[in-house]
Amino acid sequence: MGITKQDEQTTAHISPSQHQLDPGLKDWRHYTFHWGDHVKLVDVMATRKASGAYHARREYWVVDKARLTPQRTLRIKGQDMEWPATLPSTQASVQEFTSPTSATWQIVGTDLTTGMLYKHATEDCYVRMATTVTSQDPTVTLLRWYRTSTTQPSPSFDPRGTYIEVSSLGSGTIWYADSKSP
Repeated sequence: MGITKQDEQTTAHISPSQHQLDPGLKDWRHYTFHWGDHVKLVDVMATRKASGAYHARREYWVVDKARLTPQRTLRIKGQDMEWPATLPSTQASVQEFTSPTSATWQIVGTDLTTGMLYKHATEDCYVRMATTVTSQDPTVTLLRWYRTSTTQPSPSFDPRGTYIEVSSLGSGTIWYADSKSP
């Protein structure tokens, strides 16, 4: 997590101080969130450069509302892309929101007790996702990232990997990023 090896090997300013999800080394990074290995839940475009209607340093979220039933395992994948590119396809029942990619990390005083909490399999990184799952209008109501670190984490990080449902945050100094409340 944090600055990738590719970031360290370039002189380009890949991880600007106002990023949360790492926009990658090209124009944008396409993240996908899956339940297990096969059920795609979310597409996220984290933009590094602007193109057309897409602004730089933004996250564009597309959630398949029909798949908001939480599962035990969450997998996040990512691929660097260049403009123009084939954009993520939208499903029939979607929730879309856009948010700045800024992350102001703050020390956790009290953890949120709402939503499913997932821990990265090999890193000290967590994601909490709260949803309302009703037959009328299922939606993501909150998304919050957590990092364990003795110092404030870098503003940009790459969340790719496998996350397993857990009941609470680990020990040590925990930081959280500004919550995205669509």
